[in-house]
Amino acid sequence: MWPVHGWRQLVRVPATLLRQPAAAATSAASFHTSVPAMESKRKRAARLRRQANLAQREVKQRLFDMSKPDPVLGHQLNDEGRALWENSELAKLILSKEEVWGVQEDRRGQLQPVAPTPRDEDAKLEEVMEKYGGPRRLNFGMDETDRRTLFQSLPRVMTTDRALDSAGSDAMVDDLQQLEAEQAQSAETLSRILDLRNASGRGIQVENTRRIIEHFGRPTSHGGPDTGSPEVQAALLTYRIRNLTEHLLHSRHDNSNRRSMRRMVHQRAKILRYLKSRDPIRYLAFLPRIGVEARGVEGELVVPGKPKTKRI
Repeated sequence: MWPVHGWRQLVRVPATLLRQPAAAATSAASFHTSVPAMESKRKRAARLRRQANLAQREVKQRLFDMSKPDPVLGHQLNDEGRALWENSELAKLILSKEEVWGVQEDRRGQLQPVAPTPRDEDAKLEEVMEKYGGPRRLNFGMDETDRRTLFQSLPRVMTTDRALDSAGSDAMVDDLQQLEAEQAQSAETLSRILDLRNASGRGIQVENTRRIIEHFGRPTSHGGPDTGSPEVQAALLTYRIRNLTEHLLHSRHDNSNRRSMRRMVHQRAKILRYLKSRDPIRYLAFLPRIGVEARGVEGELVVPGKPKTKRI
C-alpha cells in the first residue's frame, strides 16, 4: 500500500496502461461514446418547414417596418400618404403663405406669381364681399361679424351722425353726398389695412388657428366652440408640426425648434391615445380628417434627429 498523507492519497498509474497501444486507447474511448441517431424524414421536413416560416415572417416584418408611416407627419412618404393628407379636412382648411400672398420665391430669389387654389369657400367669400364689402380675407382673426360691423354698420352710422350735425345748412344734399364719398374712401383704406395679404407669417398662423378652432370645435352652451376638445388640440398640433417640419427643411441647425417639434409629436400621440380610450369609433373617424394614420401615432414613436448632409 501507498502511504496516506493527511486527506490526500497518492495514486500511481500502472506502467502497463501507459504503454498501451493507440488503437486500444481509441477503441476504449469509442466504447463510452454514443453515436447520434439519424434524423428521420418527417423531422427533417418539419425542421425545413419551420425555417421557411421563420424566414417568411421575418420578410413580412421587414416590409411592415419599411411601410411604417413617418412619426412626424403621421402618414407614409409615398403617393398614398400624400393623397391622404391632401384629401383631409385640415389640408383643405389651412392657408399657405404662398396662397395668401399670391407669390412665391424661386431658387434665384425672385418672386413668381402663384395661381390661387380653388376652394369650397370661394363662392361664399364672393357673396359676403358683395354684401358687406371689405377685402377677400380679413386679418387679425376677424370673422364675418366684424366685417359687417366695420364695412356696413360703421360707415352708415358715421354718415348719419355727420349729416345730423349739418341738418340746418342749405347744402344738405351736397354735404350728404360728400360724406358718403368720404366714408367710402375710408372703408377702402380700412379694407387695405385689414387685408390678410398684408399679414406676416405670424398673422397667417393666427388666421389658420381661428379656422381650425371654428371647424373642429364642437358648439358649447355659451355659443363659442369648444377649444379644449381632443379634436381641436390634435388638429392644432398637427398644423404646428407641419409648419415646423417645413421650417426645419431650410434651417437644419435649429435644434431648439427640433426639440419643440419632438415634444409636440409625443403630445399629439398622448391626446389621440386619450381620445381612443374614451371613444374608439370617434378616434378612428377623426384620424382621416387631419391626414394621420393610426400606425403613425400609436406605439413607440422614434422621431429622427438632425438629418445628415453629404460631404462635398
